[in-house]
Amino acid sequence: MKALDPPASMEGARMPATNDQLVRDYFAAWNAHDGERLASFFADTATFEGPTTAMAIRSFDLASVVEALAAQFSDFVFELTRVTATETLVYAEWILRGTNDGALKRGLPATGRRLHTVGVDVIEIGGAKIARARRVYDRRAMFEQLGLQVLVEPHQLGAMQFGYSLHASSGNLSMPGVVALTWIQGRDEAERDRVREHSGQIVADFLKQPGFIGIVTGFAGARGFTCSAWEDEQSLYRALNQHHARAKQDFRTSGLSPGVWTSVWKPDHINRLWLRCLTCETPNDVTDRHRRCSNCGGDLPPQPSYW
Repeated sequence: MKALDPPASMEGARMPATNDQLVRDYFAAWNAHDGERLASFFADTATFEGPTTAMAIRSFDLASVVEALAAQFSDFVFELTRVTATETLVYAEWILRGTNDGALKRGLPATGRRLHTVGVDVIEIGGAKIARARRVYDRRAMFEQLGLQVLVEPHQLGAMQFGYSLHASSGNLSMPGVVALTWIQGRDEAERDRVREHSGQIVADFLKQPGFIGIVTGFAGARGFTCSAWEDEQSLYRALNQHHARAKQDFRTSGLSPGVWTSVWKPDHINRLWLRCLTCETPNDVTDRHRRCSNCGGDLPPQPSYW
């Protein structure tokens, strides 16, 4: 932790020595990943709040906050860069560094990327104890440093619900022989994360299965969905005997989700696959998988899978 330098970093009155030590001890406890010691610097009625806490929490819950951060960034450390203080109020600016080596949430694996997030703790002090601490930083910037998308969308507009999706293609260029459609409801974020965790393992199984073409899956509002394409029913059913079977058992025995629906569809007709020439921009019917433009003989883009 960078040493505090009162003459250079404070505006107005010099911070009392006891408060100076309290701020040092507060950040030393964070850097030691010691939630119990951190809590000891808070008054009995004190609170802590930040972007990752749903509400202000009491000091006895600080250990869980520290544990959660350490589970995501096992080497996290705060470097103090500036402290501005009065006798009862401290603004402690910091840089948080760490490596994302743990899951950020259920179903979302570690990225392995380094974190360099700037923020400030606003610390109210009374009676040589912390009366209130508020942490402020840009969560969007933090997630983007980790290579994660931050979508700015409404939850709902009229009958339309918004969410997120995933597409995975096996590279199989065959036409689909069957399509499987499913939906499952998630009552809250924790339940949706459980469904997402199952989905990740199911998609990994699908990608290893001969006959799999591609899948789109995700959540819109409370509804999770999948649409997957296969060469034939046999390929689909072989894949469903793997982790998908465990997910079905979880639904039947653990109370996961209030409702689910599955189905298998056979195409009525499949239209032509078109690609635009990279040279003359002429659309080409590439259903026969030809690689040269029928107009100018130029290169065509690599053919994508049908789904």
